Amino acid sequence: MARQRPWENVGNRRRDFYVYESESLLLAAGGTSADTIAIEADSDFILQKLTYHATVADAQTTDATRIIPNVLVQITDTGSGRQLMQDAISVSSFFGYGALPFILPNPRLFMRNSTIQIAYTSFEAAAVDDIRLSFIGYKIYGTA
Repeated sequence: MARQRPWENVGNRRRDFYVYESESLLLAAGGTSADTIAIEADSDFILQKLTYHATVADAQTTDATRIIPNVLVQITDTGSGRQLMQDAISVSSFFGYGALPFILPNPRLFMRNSTIQIAYTSFEAAAVDDIRLSFIGYKIYGTA
């Protein structure tokens, strides 16, 4: 019998759509930054989709264009102590954009009271004014 994944049998447990967001303000050209997302104590979080939004040196965009920042990220789940990737990877390789999110091949469980740590490294020639990473999924509460 196959082992059941935590998100496959939530039974009577209540589930609510939820988005956690990481924000790195003003990532200097060639610089590094870090952010931590605290998973709230009221529920576990199942991550299903990832998106990003970035602005670089006041560049203007329209709905038909998007900024693809030359920024690498390394993501660590402190609840399990595991990194989500072997090495830091490009934001555009792991995060979708707006209406077209990256859908994880397997949803990822983050335990309540844990944190998601994000390390940013920029290879841009100009400052990245703002980069936001959205972790889209749902909360699973302990009781119905």
